[in-house]
Amino acid sequence: MNPIDLLVAALAIVSLFLVLRNMIVSGELRMPLGVRGSREMKIKIGGTSMKGYVLLAERLPAGDERVSERLVELAKSMRASATFVSSMIKVEAGRLLKYLDEEIKKAELAYTATKHVKYAERLRALQELYKRVVRDHKAYVGSLAVVLWVPEGPEEQRVVEAYRTLAEAELGVSLRPVEGDGSVSSLLAHLPPLETSLNVKPIVISENHIVDKRGVVVGKRVDGEDVVVLDWPRDFEAHMGVFGPTGRGKTVLLAGLSLQLGILSESRLDPYMVMIVDPKGDLKSLLSKAGARVVRVEECVPVPRLDGIAEELLRSSRETGWGRSSIRACEGSAVERGFVIYDLTDLPNEDRNVAASMLLSSLVVEASERQLPGRVVVVLDEAWRIAQGSAQHFTMVLREGRSKGVHVIYATQSPSDVPQAVLDNTRVMVAFGGFTRNYVELARRLGLESSDQLLRMPVGEALLKIGDNPPLPVSVYNYKAILSEGEREEVVKTA
Repeated sequence: MNPIDLLVAALAIVSLFLVLRNMIVSGELRMPLGVRGSREMKIKIGGTSMKGYVLLAERLPAGDERVSERLVELAKSMRASATFVSSMIKVEAGRLLKYLDEEIKKAELAYTATKHVKYAERLRALQELYKRVVRDHKAYVGSLAVVLWVPEGPEEQRVVEAYRTLAEAELGVSLRPVEGDGSVSSLLAHLPPLETSLNVKPIVISENHIVDKRGVVVGKRVDGEDVVVLDWPRDFEAHMGVFGPTGRGKTVLLAGLSLQLGILSESRLDPYMVMIVDPKGDLKSLLSKAGARVVRVEECVPVPRLDGIAEELLRSSRETGWGRSSIRACEGSAVERGFVIYDLTDLPNEDRNVAASMLLSSLVVEASERQLPGRVVVVLDEAWRIAQGSAQHFTMVLREGRSKGVHVIYATQSPSDVPQAVLDNTRVMVAFGGFTRNYVELARRLGLESSDQLLRMPVGEALLKIGDNPPLPVSVYNYKAILSEGEREEVVKTA
């Protein structure tokens, strides 16, 4: 028998034993659990005869809700009780990814040394599981089953069906009756093993370490194993700036944040849109295979209207071009549902700057004068390109965004690349390590009093500062490796 199957059975039996023991200690159980001639499960609680109905979840919950507590509360509201026979284990995605990454490295080393087919197969399986964890953003592994204890009588079937309906509506947990004799042994036969054929040791994380399903993982602490997570939307409401010299990890971090926000957008419809403005193609290369829709800007950028405040913002946008730009504004909206990359790489350099700036101007106008359909996250690489001239479009999108549902994540090489008004409206700062004393001094503008650390940080490490909290040294996950494979992108063009 598979060791994990044994673990599942043991967990199930121990779980039921503990429930019954606690009921005996509390004085609630008047009669021990027994299997009668019909092999139905029946108990007496406080003088009431209760019948047990075994229900198995067809799929695990997608988020980190208090599933077991909520299912018990639902049962209580219907004058019933619920116990659990389950191998469902809560995991923290960041730590699971770290564990899988370590196993992948071991398998790669073993295959390189031996070229044995078993290591090649294990490597492929681990990599597939790694992608599944990233893609599915699952908070659980294993299986979930419930024993619903209902007072015996003519209404018991109606209570069971009502319970199943409420569980589906409130928690997204679809429960079905277990086929068989209704006993615990019948249930155990239906419980699947942990959702992997690799015998990967499950990582069990205590409740106080569980990452909220709205969390966006940055990396792990340099001085420990703790995963560093930003809360969505709270930590993004006042915008985020990413700074560092070329090659230190800015674009990789932007890709990782965009991927996770895109997953939230697809699974929870919040944010409503993740708009990635990519002037050099690096983000498109990383993200187009992860399900992002690519829009190539060729001639015009849609703006809700072209007069009034829009006229002033468009004038500011054109100042960012090096010379006369052929990009024009046309009436329309740049806001659409989902995970979208605005690809500017086919444009001349001066047009890339203007197109990126006009996209921000378009968002400012729409957020100011219309009700956005939901939160919009703008991910902007090479932010120095749009900070030329008065940069009114840049400063205004940050100022308006705080109250209008537009959240900006921008990256550039130095804090001096953007106006002070932009820095003043940025709550989350990420400063990667740098080579020069000048860069360190400029980093002090971000409120990083310990900025001398930047000179000693290797590639991929950064100081993370959230609001008034002290800066935290963080090792950013290698999202480039995670995004190395995927599906082909869907490409459309603007008129």
